[in-house]
Amino acid sequence: MRALFGDVIWAWLIDHVRLGQRRLGDTRRALSLNGGWVSFPATMFAADGMQQPLRLSNPLVAGVVAHELLHVLQRRQKQPVTRQALLLQCQWLLQNRDPYSYSNCRSAGVQLKQFWRANVKQQGQMWQDCVQAQVAGQPLASHALLPVAVRAGRLRQRKRNS
Repeated sequence: MRALFGDVIWAWLIDHVRLGQRRLGDTRRALSLNGGWVSFPATMFAADGMQQPLRLSNPLVAGVVAHELLHVLQRRQKQPVTRQALLLQCQWLLQNRDPYSYSNCRSAGVQLKQFWRANVKQQGQMWQDCVQAQVAGQPLASHALLPVAVRAGRLRQRKRNS
């Protein structure tokens, strides 16, 4: 995770994230809350328990952890993650609009621009897909610029001066 997020952001995450095991609600899913609280299903920990480390060598686990940590960074940048996610989840339930779905572009530059324009859940999914592929040893050329942007803390495109 340190290599993916970079030294500066990783140091900030270490100081501001509180990990836990998800015990309420849908305990099969990870959850990120305000205040840096991130909880994961027991199956993501070695020996299925919070007293053990997360199984980050597993591509799926690493991707989910990266997804949730990205939400922490989004909140740091004043993105309304919880409010936007709640609205997106309601749209999924009521209108069958998947908040995680995004178009995979061949061009890394176009994919990066899409990342910058994406909603918080799409950004999380793009980052999850990127990390999952890297940990599996099959990096996605289309996502090659995402780690550069995340390490630089650039989750949104800079506004141009008129």
